[in-house]
Amino acid sequence: MQQREIIIPFCEGEAEINLFAFLKLEYSNGKMTFKNPIDLGGFSDLKVFKRKYKKRIREQELKPARAFKSVKFLFIFGNDLVDSIMIKNFLEKEKHFVQLCNPNTEGLLLSIVGKFKPRTVNNKDYRNKCKTAFKDNFGCEAHKLKREMLKKIFASEDVFKKNLPVLHGLFSKK
Repeated sequence: MQQREIIIPFCEGEAEINLFAFLKLEYSNGKMTFKNPIDLGGFSDLKVFKRKYKKRIREQELKPARAFKSVKFLFIFGNDLVDSIMIKNFLEKEKHFVQLCNPNTEGLLLSIVGKFKPRTVNNKDYRNKCKTAFKDNFGCEAHKLKREMLKKIFASEDVFKKNLPVLHGLFSKK
């Protein structure tokens, strides 16, 4: 019997965990087993990310390596950090799945509903502007967005596929 592929998701924060949980419930094809997402608690740059990465990978106790050949890691984070692309490149070299939320989770969801057009990234003020615009539009922070609203945002699978192609590839019902 062939072992099913197991994917352990690592999320930048609670907003990405909420989004992942919704998409998994709504779109997962059941061909892969997803563990509960691990909250990385945010990170500011590649150095901080690598420190958290090493700690969280060690916590998975994946030894001996041959017993865990079917375990893969998925990382979900915003593309608005100065080091987002360097972090993505680092993870891809390690053969992990990487889903960037462009420009970040709040900005992505706002742009899908046509409420916010990103102007600049790599800027703390920009991150705060996205969070404020999100709360003004949806009446809550992204990690508290309810399933009903996420269903409206991702009303079609095409919206999911276009905006989060890596996750779509892992979850797709097709």
